Amino acid sequence: MKAWLDRALRTVLTGSAFLLFFSCGVMLSYVILPVARLGERDPRARALRCRRVVRRTWIFFHDYMRVLGLPGFDPRQTRLDLPAAPYVLVANHPTLVDVTAIGATVPDATIIAKSTWFRNPFIGRVLRYCDHIEVADDGPFSGAAVVDEAVARLESGIPVLIFPEGTRSPERSLGKFRAGAFIIAARAGVPVVPLLVSCEPPTLMRGQPWYEMPELPPIMTIRQLPVVEGRGRDPAVLARDLEGSYRRQIASPSEPYRGRPITPVS
Repeated sequence: MKAWLDRALRTVLTGSAFLLFFSCGVMLSYVILPVARLGERDPRARALRCRRVVRRTWIFFHDYMRVLGLPGFDPRQTRLDLPAAPYVLVANHPTLVDVTAIGATVPDATIIAKSTWFRNPFIGRVLRYCDHIEVADDGPFSGAAVVDEAVARLESGIPVLIFPEGTRSPERSLGKFRAGAFIIAARAGVPVVPLLVSCEPPTLMRGQPWYEMPELPPIMTIRQLPVVEGRGRDPAVLARDLEGSYRRQIASPSEPYRGRPITPVS
């Protein structure tokens, strides 16, 4: 009986987190970001201001979930050794909320996101105000227009975040890496910064109902893998090699989950 009540409580709390997420999206879209843009004529400066506001919102969102025993992640405790110059960020995608976790951790990154999210009435405006890059739902991240937009962001000093699988990862595994992120890095002559995201026990996976909660509170971590030089590399080979590196890391995690917070490793 107690186990059933605990699961029911976690389901209700998870629902409250989704409600908070979409409520924040509405407030950002129709109130906060339009006000934040006032008084700034430069489009890039307006987008930068919006991205910084949204980043603080995602930090609050993850604080809320952590306090309630939902997927636990503290961006303040995650230390990344990011290059000073522009770079392409790539990451695996094990859970629905790793996008906000990375957004809360990495300052001023532009995200390449599918059109579905740009059409979403709750957060579509947020994506546009922050000058994120739209890609067709069934289109490759290596499409000419997407590559041109991403290279332009990098040339203006803005990092670009891409999930090379193109969708959420299979449970404790990895989808095939597409070459788009690495084509962009090669075109712009910038390094690739790989981030390894883990969530144990797995939750909010592709195809999993949002209310299907594990018995133990999930813990999320973001760990940076060695930076890879994109300049002069064959994008297809780089995608294949990095995918292999991710698969080895996922198959042999550095620290097992024991139902307690795991300190993120930078």
